[in-house]
Amino acid sequence: MLGDVLTSALDSVLGRVNKLQLPAKKSVCIVLVDGLGLQNLKGSGAHAGFLNSQQNIPASCFFPATTATSLVSLATGKPPWETGFIGYQIYHRESARAMNLLSGWSSEQQAQEFQRLETISELATKQGVEFNVIAHSSYKSSGFTAATMRGATFHAHDSISERFDKARYLLNQGRQSLTYLYVPELDQTAHALGWKSSKWLNLLEDLDSEVSRLASALPKAAGLVVTADHGVVDIPTANHIYLDEFLEADELDFVGGDTRGLFLYLKNESDTDKILRALTQSLSEHCYVLTPEQLVESGYWKQGSGLNLPELVLLAKKEVALYHRDFAKKKSLEMIGHHGSITPAEMTIPLIKIGF
Repeated sequence: MLGDVLTSALDSVLGRVNKLQLPAKKSVCIVLVDGLGLQNLKGSGAHAGFLNSQQNIPASCFFPATTATSLVSLATGKPPWETGFIGYQIYHRESARAMNLLSGWSSEQQAQEFQRLETISELATKQGVEFNVIAHSSYKSSGFTAATMRGATFHAHDSISERFDKARYLLNQGRQSLTYLYVPELDQTAHALGWKSSKWLNLLEDLDSEVSRLASALPKAAGLVVTADHGVVDIPTANHIYLDEFLEADELDFVGGDTRGLFLYLKNESDTDKILRALTQSLSEHCYVLTPEQLVESGYWKQGSGLNLPELVLLAKKEVALYHRDFAKKKSLEMIGHHGSITPAEMTIPLIKIGF
């Protein structure tokens, strides 16, 4: 499980037994490639020749398969029903406002107040382990970074190659350390052009080359783990389903979640059963229509206190993208790469251990 990666890496550096069975190392680097699901990686073949040649342990992200949920669970070692990051976009009932849990923070303080759990970066520094974050400069002072990587030393580098150069440098310092290297470019490109596009495949080739170079220069006392936060499914526009054709905007407070895992926040909770039956009758061929209680029964969530749960969740089971055009941003209607549901393509991620 993705939530075990950073905790196991810290245990490795501290010489402790861990869930991923990582042997003791003085330093460990975690490379998180946003959007690189296991099926995306395997389906790219020779474009990722080095990564596909390594021993790969199939792992899983938490539901929903989305960046905000996955990265907070990675950063805390806790599941989403404890972190409160239950999706990409939610409706905060207490304040009656929509929240984008990835990029919608007005300040670092706001994000820290929402996400109060101790992060692995804080835990590491308390125990004398240096914790480094290597990412694009745009994330340096973001609310999301404040929620996930508190206490870390941030190294801003805007190109993938510069990030790997910095990782190589840090790992060769011989200090007891954890390094988290974040690669968002493949996910960004998949959303815009699809993961089968030439630009996405070229980026994957660049990434593969950088991982190979880092692996070849890895000190004996260091280990490397490559993983991801979710996979991506390409969806043609012809396969869009528009919820506004089935559900009026005035029946809703908000539509959140992702395009393959919509969260429906109803104005009247008493309408839940009626709307569930109507949507199931119309859409059951393409998606599941579920209550949070049914998601708990299925093991995807555990009911937690203080969660801003929707009344209904729509999960794509075929190659469709789900929108309510009264709530969706225009730009999102143009996306090709999508995620957020429970299919293996979205929830199964690679876990590649090198140097252990």
